[in-house]
Amino acid sequence: MTMVKARSTSTRVRFTLCRAMLALLLFNLTIGEHIVAAGQSTLRSLGGDQPSIADFREGQTLVVFAHQDDDLLWMMPFWPVTSRFLLAGYPAAPVFEELIKSFPPRLKYNARWTPIWGIVDNDIWAEVFTDRCKRAPIVNLATLKAHLRPFFTSSIKRVITHNNWGEYGHAQHRLVNMAVRQLAVENGLDVWALGTRMPMGAREQSQYVNVAGELGLPTIEGYFDPTLFREVRGAYLARVPNASTPELTAKFRSWSPTLWTWPDQSEAFPMGWRPFVKLVNKGVDLTIENSAVKRLENDVMIENDCPANPTVPKSFNMAAPTPETAKPLL
Repeated sequence: MTMVKARSTSTRVRFTLCRAMLALLLFNLTIGEHIVAAGQSTLRSLGGDQPSIADFREGQTLVVFAHQDDDLLWMMPFWPVTSRFLLAGYPAAPVFEELIKSFPPRLKYNARWTPIWGIVDNDIWAEVFTDRCKRAPIVNLATLKAHLRPFFTSSIKRVITHNNWGEYGHAQHRLVNMAVRQLAVENGLDVWALGTRMPMGAREQSQYVNVAGELGLPTIEGYFDPTLFREVRGAYLARVPNASTPELTAKFRSWSPTLWTWPDQSEAFPMGWRPFVKLVNKGVDLTIENSAVKRLENDVMIENDCPANPTVPKSFNMAAPTPETAKPLL
C-alpha cells in the first residue's frame, strides 16, 4: 500500500512538473511570437534589391542612444526587436530610474534598459551632467568605446543608433554614432540609423525631411506609432527633475523643466513610416567614402558642444579601424 502511494505521489509530481514546464514553454513562445509580430508591424522592407527585415526577428539587436529620450525620438520602430537599450551619453540618475519604471509594462522596457555609465545621484547629475563642458572630459570617444565594448558580444549582429549628422546636429549624438560605427567595424556588425534630418527644436512634420534617397545606402522603413509615442512621451512630461538643494534643483531644471528635452507639440517627432539606412555592413563602414553623407555632416551644424573642449573630433568622419588593426582599449 505504501509503495502504491509513493508511485502515485511520484506520478503526480512528474505530471505537475511537466505541466509547469509546458506552461513556461507556451509563455515563452507567446512572448516570442508577440515580439516577432510587433517587429513585423513596425519594420518593412522596400523590396527589390533592398534588405529584408527577417533578420531583425532574431533578437540580436542593440539600441544605443545618447540621451534618455533619444531612443523614443529616433529609434522607436526597433523597440520590439531589440535585446537591450543602452543609454550611452551620460549616467542615469534616480529620476530616470523612476521614469523607466513608469513605462507601460507591455513594452517590457525596464528589463532591457542598461545605463552603461551606471547611476549617480540626482545632485551629481545636476552639478556635472547638465554642464556640457564638465561632462566633456568624462564622456569622450575613447571612454565611450571602452564602456560600450563589453556589450558588443558574439550574440549581437546589429546596432541601431544615431546617424552621422546627429539628427539635428547634437554633438553627443554624433559621438555615439562614431563610437558605434568603429566598434561595429571591430566586431563585424551592421549599424542602422534614421535617414531623416531636421533643425534643432523641429515642431512640425514638414521640418522632418527624409534624406535616405540622397545617400545611396541600403534602406528599410520603420513605423513611428503616433499614439504609442505620445503615451510614452507623457511619462517624460509628467516628471520634473529635482535635487537635494534649491540651487541644484534650479540647475537641473535649467537643463530641462521636465525629463522631456525636445518640443512637445503634437507632431514634433518623425511620424509614420520613416527610412532607416545601413551605415555599416558586416564590419564595413559604408559612410566613409560616401560624399552625400559627408555633405550632411558638413551642412548640419554641431549643436550643444563644449567650445573649450569639443566632444566631436575635428575629423569627425575619420576612417574607422579595420578588424585587423583595431585594438581594444584597456
